[in-house]
Amino acid sequence: MIKNLEKNFNKNGYVIAKTNQIDALLNLQEKILEMILSSNKKARLNYKKYKNVKDFFVNLHKHISLKELNNFRVNIIKKINNDEKFRENYYLVAKELLDELVGNELAMQNKLNLSFQMPNDKNSQLPMHSDIYAGESPFEVVIWISLMDVQPNNQSMYITSPKHNKQINKEVTTTKTKTLNQLYEKHKKKFKFLKINFGEVLLFTPILQHGNVINTTNSTRISLNCRFK
Repeated sequence: MIKNLEKNFNKNGYVIAKTNQIDALLNLQEKILEMILSSNKKARLNYKKYKNVKDFFVNLHKHISLKELNNFRVNIIKKINNDEKFRENYYLVAKELLDELVGNELAMQNKLNLSFQMPNDKNSQLPMHSDIYAGESPFEVVIWISLMDVQPNNQSMYITSPKHNKQINKEVTTTKTKTLNQLYEKHKKKFKFLKINFGEVLLFTPILQHGNVINTTNSTRISLNCRFK
């Protein structure tokens, strides 16, 4: 059992905890690596220049252009969702967290999602939002897994707290003049960019406002997300 897990989730709306299934996580990382190398010649030719998989991943933008990124990402997503073992390992990585906070009688989202957050990619920006705006259930949780260390800056994702979420949500759903980006700028200090080390799992409620901004670091971030209820 992870200490103070329920208490921290109720207070913050999210928890970050180490997985006890590191082999399953390494399998996810290795599978994504295989798919990247088999899908892009330039990446395949340059891979051996790097000391390890994480080092290669954070430098992936040097080998895949922003112009080809969307088709490349869609291709990888198709591959991971055709791999039943990938889904099984994804669940195993988060199983301890899910067992304690949600239970073991679960429905898992049919399609896993994959994000490549490359430096200066304006098209990968995800404005502030709550998943329930898109029809997702407020009774589910999101499992977010990074395939490298993520620093608490704009390489990462940001999230607010239950304390501030109610007011921000009210403004989002009632405004007739402001955009989501304008509301984010207004409430910027009420959001936190998350630090997540490789080997840790983020579980959060989709009710909370969250999103990302343009990555102005020199590191790519590769992450996976999936919902459970």
